[in-house]
Amino acid sequence: MAPSSVQGLFDAEPMTATKVRNGSVAAVSYHKGNFEIFRRLVPLASDGKITHLSAGFMPPSNLIVDEAIRRFCSESLHHPSPKACWRQVVEAVRQLLARYINTDPSSIAFVRDTTEGLGSFIHGLKFEPGDNVVILDCERPNQAFGWMALRPLGLEVRLVPTDPERPVAANAQTFVPYVDERTKAIGLSSIMFHSGQWNDIADVCSVYRPMGIHVLADLTQQVGFADVDVQALGVSAAAFSLHKGLNTPTGFAALYVDSAVIEELDPTPPIVGYGGVASVSDSEDFMIPEGPIVFHQTARRYEHANMSFISAVAARAFLQFYLEVMGPKNVENHLYDLGDALRESCAELGISVLGPKERGQHAPHLHVLQLHDPRWLEHLTASGVVVTRFRSGIRVSFGFYSNLSDVDRLVAVLKSGIALGISSLSAFRHSLS
Repeated sequence: MAPSSVQGLFDAEPMTATKVRNGSVAAVSYHKGNFEIFRRLVPLASDGKITHLSAGFMPPSNLIVDEAIRRFCSESLHHPSPKACWRQVVEAVRQLLARYINTDPSSIAFVRDTTEGLGSFIHGLKFEPGDNVVILDCERPNQAFGWMALRPLGLEVRLVPTDPERPVAANAQTFVPYVDERTKAIGLSSIMFHSGQWNDIADVCSVYRPMGIHVLADLTQQVGFADVDVQALGVSAAAFSLHKGLNTPTGFAALYVDSAVIEELDPTPPIVGYGGVASVSDSEDFMIPEGPIVFHQTARRYEHANMSFISAVAARAFLQFYLEVMGPKNVENHLYDLGDALRESCAELGISVLGPKERGQHAPHLHVLQLHDPRWLEHLTASGVVVTRFRSGIRVSFGFYSNLSDVDRLVAVLKSGIALGISSLSAFRHSLS
């Protein structure tokens, strides 16, 4: 039975070097057994009724987030004016995120979702008719459509062809035939949602940013599943939602913009509110000033005064747990171990896994099984296994709460499907959507 509270979990299950102070969890030294304890934070996973393997879409919630939301609701009910407190929480989240991705907090703006974050940067990029940007032909639609919407204004969007049957991690060399003196930007996901390939964004940035070409990264499938260092990546800007790997309710995302890029472009945000303006006070009680608008000289110019405060409260709670208890690198290694076990079992069953095999070229958490018979999704769902189906196959994505019993359960269901005559051939069918 799952515990009813976070405090109850850690009272019942001692952890190495763990202390619980005022209902929050302090730092813990890592060993694999801890993840079995962490699993108990996720009732949907720990009760054994469902095998949830779709964290890359949206993970089931957990007791840490649940308690944070309860606190938010209590404050809403009983605090006469809680908004000021929630704004302080937003700043705490900014500090935690900055620590995680290795940047100054002022380089982070909070937005509604990845689409808004990417779009904010896209619409601030200056270009002339005939200039171009380059993306992969399989890029996530929220970035691809953002660029393509500028085609009527004369921006050329060049699509780099990829092989859907044999995806490989993109690097600087991938873009060489498509970049020229009029290329303004390269848009790229760090981890591709449909294949799990982990693109070498640092290599792309090291070659093209010195040429004056900006690199816009979608980090949504990396954040919360692996370590992130935007300084090492060298990106101009990056956007990511917090509702996948960081387990926060939807409606809360982050946009990182290199301060040097803000200084260079001085972009006007696509939506302007007083939250992005430096020349006014924090209060709304002011007369509209004459003269030009003076935006914040940081990513904060993209931020609105109001946002999903309930998501911010949840984000602070989970980020503290992620950074101070689990540890990003520990989570990454835990997920890689599960993926290795899955790939080994699939090889024994003759089931192909899409994309590169080498760690570092594929995501820790996300693996696409080349199972294209539509009966597979029906069989898995009927067996209590939650996955996501794409044109490229059945996507299995682990969360911090996943364990080897989930892999064993999936493998058992795959075996039973094969025994029922469901095809496990890896031929790619372009007609599937």
